Amino acid sequence: MKRLLLLIIAVMLSGCAATLPDKTNLNPALEAQPTGVYPPGIEIYVDSQDDRFEKQVVTYSIKNEASIMLFNQVSPQIMLAERLADGFSQQGLTRVGRADITVSIAIEELMVTVTKTKSGLLYNSDAKTRIKLKVNNNGTVLTKDYKREISKERATKPDIPDLEAMLNEQLADVIEKILGDGQVREAIRGKK
Repeated sequence: MKRLLLLIIAVMLSGCAATLPDKTNLNPALEAQPTGVYPPGIEIYVDSQDDRFEKQVVTYSIKNEASIMLFNQVSPQIMLAERLADGFSQQGLTRVGRADITVSIAIEELMVTVTKTKSGLLYNSDAKTRIKLKVNNNGTVLTKDYKREISKERATKPDIPDLEAMLNEQLADVIEKILGDGQVREAIRGKK
């Protein structure tokens, strides 16, 4: 009787095992931007591209387990361009389909990789983000690179929301830095 009860419990618990989602949902939250940063009437176009060879944003690469690669629900470059354009709009710029001032962002790296440490006792999550920014104001060009890295170790395999939070934090920080960067603001304002 005890064996039967233990077998039933084991089957029930195995049926409740967590499954990974098919995709991630990166959604970096930004602070409200100050208004009046730019004088009225400046139009910009925000463009984006994903220069990564591999387009996934989460990879579980654990020895003796099948590798798992997850892509984001929305293309990361589209999501980042929207967040950046929204921030610029709050600061006083007008978004248009094409303009003399183009702000381009290129994703060069955006990935969190989960592995096991050498001891095999801990899970290590390495998140890396690298974004290249280019502001072109009537032929005057400013380029900047933004890079973020963080690594966390834990005793249990990290869940997708924990990994998303690592990347969301990095992406939000990069976008906030771009929106608050004095050189970027001067490049958009142009010569007086």
